[in-house]
Amino acid sequence: MEIRSLRYAVTLAEELHFGRAAQRHFIAAQPFGRHIQRLEREVGRRLFERTSRKVVLTPAGERLVAEARRVLAAVDGLAEVARSSDTAGLCRVPADGPAEGTAGL
Repeated sequence: MEIRSLRYAVTLAEELHFGRAAQRHFIAAQPFGRHIQRLEREVGRRLFERTSRKVVLTPAGERLVAEARRVLAAVDGLAEVARSSDTAGLCRVPADGPAEGTAGL
């Protein structure tokens, strides 16, 4: 399961419109829709009911989107954790390589 597909599902749940949701990710509606279809095949459930006039979340879609929001918050938090982590314990190697006599360590 791709993180991008989860982001797309959350956006579609917010917009309830393929065109507007796709625009938020700067892609065309057709490739956006293919990502949603692939996600639905992967989970084995229809996540969105589509008609020519509207898009509605299914109960399975509501559950997936709620969990996707939690997962995406955790993923987005990883970058912050990495930025705020103490650099103690990191090994820095000079640009010209390790010191002589330490190559096998």
